[in-house]
Amino acid sequence: MTRQQKKAVRKALRQYGRKQKAADAAGCAAAGPDPWGRVIRQVLDYYAEADGTCAALLRLRYLEERPEAETIERLHIGRTTYYHKELETLSTAAVFAAKAGLI
Repeated sequence: MTRQQKKAVRKALRQYGRKQKAADAAGCAAAGPDPWGRVIRQVLDYYAEADGTCAALLRLRYLEERPEAETIERLHIGRTTYYHKELETLSTAAVFAAKAGLI
């Protein structure tokens, strides 16, 4: 995974999280189907079976936009493990996004 791909995936995940947060605050569903929403659901479904830590990291760090330190604390993992799991999660999201033609 290149730095550019990682940056694009991070940006898309954060934008999706912000859009969902705004829709929740307004008390309505986000407008229309979102291709990144499908990718995120696929990644969360995959990690629900494979690795709950990666699923939680995706939710906390990117969808809820929690700070890195808080995410590490909530997951009860060290910083090195966090970086490994983050790269794994971003790489998996990139694979699903590429499959969907988003990157």
